[in-house]
Amino acid sequence: MVRRTLPVALYDDVGLPIDIDDDRLDTPAVLVDLDVVDANIERYQAFANRQGLALRPHSKTHKSVTVAERQLAAGAVGITVSGASEALAMTAGGVRDVLVAYPLVGPRKLERVAPLVRRAAGDGITVSLVADSSEVVQGYRELARSTGRTIPVLVEVDTGMNRVGADPAAAVKLAEEVARSQGLEFRGVMTHAGHSHDASDELGIEAVGRQEAMVMGGVREDLEAAGLDVQVVSAGSSITSAYLTAADGITEIRPGTYVYNDLRTLGRHACTPDALAATVLATVVSTSGRRVTIDAGSKTLTPTKDAAYGHGHVRHRPGVVFTRLSEEHGVMDARDDLPMPSVGDKVQVLPVHVCVWMDLQAEVYGVRGGRVVERIAVDAMRHSL
Repeated sequence: MVRRTLPVALYDDVGLPIDIDDDRLDTPAVLVDLDVVDANIERYQAFANRQGLALRPHSKTHKSVTVAERQLAAGAVGITVSGASEALAMTAGGVRDVLVAYPLVGPRKLERVAPLVRRAAGDGITVSLVADSSEVVQGYRELARSTGRTIPVLVEVDTGMNRVGADPAAAVKLAEEVARSQGLEFRGVMTHAGHSHDASDELGIEAVGRQEAMVMGGVREDLEAAGLDVQVVSAGSSITSAYLTAADGITEIRPGTYVYNDLRTLGRHACTPDALAATVLATVVSTSGRRVTIDAGSKTLTPTKDAAYGHGHVRHRPGVVFTRLSEEHGVMDARDDLPMPSVGDKVQVLPVHVCVWMDLQAEVYGVRGGRVVERIAVDAMRHSL
């Protein structure tokens, strides 16, 4: 029997398809409904097309070349990644256009991405980097010098999240520094309005999205007034993209979560329940009174909590509510008026934050009609360097 270095829920010699309740599928296991994934990809690509926007999905949600290929086949122009090691994983799998949406700081990060930059032109690969300070630009100049390649660079702008990004008023100066730097090509600007998660209602989310559009449109006007060629104005998450259009001066959007969705996305009015594609299949390992314990704890579900759903929602069992997580145990209470799950029963848990789930999985399982039909490698699992 073939065993992998990293443990997965199915041995290699298990032929597919199999039912999701087949005992050969160990738990906890992440299931992905492929019919829902296909519909999510098609719906978002159609939205981008209608709005006149390029779609560059963020791979942090799936971390999988297989899923990226589905997005690219539907019309995405490229993929967004969070770091150098993710870029290497995606391009090794055949992705040809990658935006590293994170300022790469320090010699080790630049050394890591250097082989990819060096071979990019010859292999027809485009690797764009992001900077929000002169210090980052200086590192990229050195990277360009050492590799002998011209590197496309986007200036990141802070539109209110206050995490990274240049002040909008400083964007022109930084863009001009990029444009005059030997070996660098100023390509445009980007932002991430992640503070949309902090909005209390749909009107608040729309206000964040419209602020994002206004700031980025204004920055584009300032850059063009300064004589700079702005090819890309990149913005929009799965939550705010609905409020952006090409008329705002935006050219592309970078949603990530939409491909699987999660309870946070649902709670932010960015998807409907039928668009939730991912669940953790878990087994009930203990019961006592109304207490139910499953074999999925913080190392699977993560400690992330939501005000409405706690650590997650057990599908088709609205009366079973999480009370706490240990590393290997999920502990829940069941309402008195509902049937109790029994030891050995399987349940499916919907994610609060699906992106974090995927970083903990070596492999997830594509499902159609209640049957596992596909193994999906999580190629960039734990690629945080």
